Amino acid sequence: MRRAEYRQDSHVASLFAWAILSAAVATFLFLHSGKLVSRPLAAAEIAGGVALLILGPAALAVYVWRARRVWISVEGREGILVSGKALIPWDAIERVERRRPRLRKKAGPAETVPFGEIGAKDALGNMDGCLLFGEAGLLVLAVGLLVVAVGFLFWIVFFAFVPLVIVPVLEVFAPLGDRVKVVVRDGRPLVLRDLRDADGFLAEIRDRATVIER
Repeated sequence: MRRAEYRQDSHVASLFAWAILSAAVATFLFLHSGKLVSRPLAAAEIAGGVALLILGPAALAVYVWRARRVWISVEGREGILVSGKALIPWDAIERVERRRPRLRKKAGPAETVPFGEIGAKDALGNMDGCLLFGEAGLLVLAVGLLVVAVGFLFWIVFFAFVPLVIVPVLEVFAPLGDRVKVVVRDGRPLVLRDLRDADGFLAEIRDRATVIER
């Protein structure tokens, strides 16, 4: 049976979307800077484009590189295997600390709120089957469609884009995301960020090591 591997890549899909958006905006800034007469403004746009490329595609490359370079697995009674090479025996582990995300309730890949939960898509259904004809019916239908459209736009921005892209990006660039720290008795601790299925990892080691969750 193949052992489970726990990698630091729970936000890779979100960072991929962020990288595409950053690259698109950077391209626009580069193209638009050539049309500006003012050199300071053109230089500012070029600098902004370079910054977006660093925080977007470059950050994604570093994130994927880290996930492939440092990962862990549980080796039964032996200990925790790091990147398939270095073994940390159970008796060398003092404790395992886990700090959950600060900006959301659940760890792991970011999730969105289903559109139906904000109630906008039920605007037409809440007419309780009362079908009106003529101008009054068309007015009610138009208002219902407008409510659904506004609700969908609100959902896209605040319940899809923000939790799926903005929050994960903040967790990656700021110390706000999920973190697991393996504290050893002699040596530097092993810090793992954005660990995919961190709950599964802790459940697998809970009877072999002291686990502290915050």
